[in-house]
Amino acid sequence: MNTENLLKAAAYIRTVPQSKFDMDIWRGTDKNKPQHECKSIGCVIGHCTILDPNIKKAVKKYSLGLSFDYYDWATDFFTLEYDQWEWCFSYVWKNSDNTPEGAALRIEWLINHGLPDNWEKQMNGEAELCYTKKS
Repeated sequence: MNTENLLKAAAYIRTVPQSKFDMDIWRGTDKNKPQHECKSIGCVIGHCTILDPNIKKAVKKYSLGLSFDYYDWATDFFTLEYDQWEWCFSYVWKNSDNTPEGAALRIEWLINHGLPDNWEKQMNGEAELCYTKKS
């Protein structure tokens, strides 16, 4: 797990207004304009491509025809296993916590506590969100 990049993502995603955020919509990345300023709403990954100083190389490496493979990019940039990636970035969160703050809290939870045993139930809205509980 690349803690440094994850912490940057958590801090950055908190700056994104809710009106420009949606876990279900991934930003498009054009090969000629590999940046996040596409003026559309987007998920954590779409917004956080701006954090990669090598994004132009990444777009070439992870390009799939006219689109960009966000999963592979994020897996490498954040050095995450599949379940960790899902906890932080899955579109399924659109149903239970579709907020920038929630996304940041999930990333921080993963860093500080690891992946919750019931992460899938939380993501699917079938269990209380561990990162919103008052300690």
